Amino acid sequence: MKQTKNIAAAALRAIAGARRGGPAFCNIAEGTHAGSVTMRAAEAVDSQNLLVAAGENDGEFVVASASKKPIGVCLDEGAKGDSVSVALPGCAESTFVCRTSANVSAGDSLYASAGGKVSPVAGDGAYKVGVALCSAAAGCPVEIDPQGFGERAWQVHSCGLYVWTGATSSETLASGELGEGDIAFASIAAAGGSEKSVSAIVSDGGITFSLDAAGTASSTKIAWMVLRKN
Repeated sequence: MKQTKNIAAAALRAIAGARRGGPAFCNIAEGTHAGSVTMRAAEAVDSQNLLVAAGENDGEFVVASASKKPIGVCLDEGAKGDSVSVALPGCAESTFVCRTSANVSAGDSLYASAGGKVSPVAGDGAYKVGVALCSAAAGCPVEIDPQGFGERAWQVHSCGLYVWTGATSSETLASGELGEGDIAFASIAAAGGSEKSVSAIVSDGGITFSLDAAGTASSTKIAWMVLRKN
């Protein structure tokens, strides 16, 4: 509490000092937009319906890569420097259309992929775009409901500390909430004997931990975390 009060007091002193020293300025938004905004292309855009990300300068956009967080979808093509309308799915009251990089089935979760396109496969560092409302072949437009637009494709689902119960090198943490599509990470938080490494595999029944040596009941402890596609 004392530290919090000191931080607050320092902040107030800084504000007061800034006011004594002269006027302070800040950038402000010039207005609001309903569902779309006009932005300047920082590079040539050869197709409409591509995911776009913020450019280096205010008011500019670039075609999004698989690992670059998208801010919207371009509604037209254009040359570098052209003003292009960009749909903002995060505040949209309607669906939108993107171009696919792979075959898509209705109901698939879609993620950002190379070239501003979308894919049902979530690559490393990818972002969520939404859910497909129809099927589409690779390279074709697909209608999308922007559920979770701009969120990380992989998110932490659950985590915890597992305490060993027996004297074997393998045990399972039972859980009906986990599935084979989930990814588990584990490390030894406390060794009860000679064990030095652990691996974890997710199945429909839970997480199976495998040690390089027999664990010790109540002493061997495993820190674990499960990631799930958003």
